Amino acid sequence: MIPLLQSGLPPSNLSFLIAAFVITGLAFIAYVFFIFRRRQEAQSQIDHLLGAKEEIESAGREVP
Repeated sequence: MIPLLQSGLPPSNLSFLIAAFVITGLAFIAYVFFIFRRRQEAQSQIDHLLGAKEEIESAGREVP
């Protein structure tokens, strides 16, 4: 017979499965945090540019 079939139950890899889920979850949280920060930086730059545009328009100059 095949020795693999005679060995009984396969070894439990539950700890590796849990570790994979934890690593994947942490990577996802880090990615969401990174995207959130980039969005905040972009929004800050947009607000700054809109403020500069309004300042130029209030001075009576034309904005291209």
